[in-house]
Amino acid sequence: MDQPEVAVIEKRSLAEQVYLYLCNSIIRGRFNYGQTISTKQLAAELKVSMMPIREALKRLELEGIIEIKPRSMCVFRTPTRETILSAIAVRELLEVYCVKSAYNSVERERLKPLRAITEDMARALREAPEGDLREYINHDWRFHISLCSLADNEFINKTYRELNLHLNMHYMYDIGIKPDITQTFRDHIDLIEALERKDSIAVEIIERHLKISRQNILRGKFFTEEK
Repeated sequence: MDQPEVAVIEKRSLAEQVYLYLCNSIIRGRFNYGQTISTKQLAAELKVSMMPIREALKRLELEGIIEIKPRSMCVFRTPTRETILSAIAVRELLEVYCVKSAYNSVERERLKPLRAITEDMARALREAPEGDLREYINHDWRFHISLCSLADNEFINKTYRELNLHLNMHYMYDIGIKPDITQTFRDHIDLIEALERKDSIAVEIIERHLKISRQNILRGKFFTEEK
């Protein structure tokens, strides 16, 4: 009697693994918005049957991330202007709240992962080919999701991750004007130092950082060109 139940659990577990793989791939820019992929090729790449692939894709379709097409194809939805503006607004609310709630009580030990990420960011800037920011952007995303974790709120962590599915950091960089990477990187260092001092200026730093990010996006061709 127990064996069929175990089999169902294993199938669901595999579908969950596929789902998480796809989510991480979207967030890290491995799949691009607007890209079409073959579900059969995806199954072959992951060495799984079509059943967990279909389950994972159906979940992403219900969340508005992809659109399933005929002939075993699917398309990653391109964010609309409205989606981008909404995502930016929520991102600002979450990150500013997290810094406000953490700056006067966070322990230095909990800031060590942020320090380590900035070291990875610095290394990416030194070693990447000129103009290639992909690795830096991945570390940038890691920094901001780690920053949100300081609030110790599982719902914020979940919401922030879902937010990055609809509007990942790679796309934000792509559609905006070229940012001042030196200043952007410096903001991360300044923010950590303010948090270490338990200084309220940390809130001003994250607000300014996010404001500049929003301005860069709104000045990019996605928003300035006629649709």
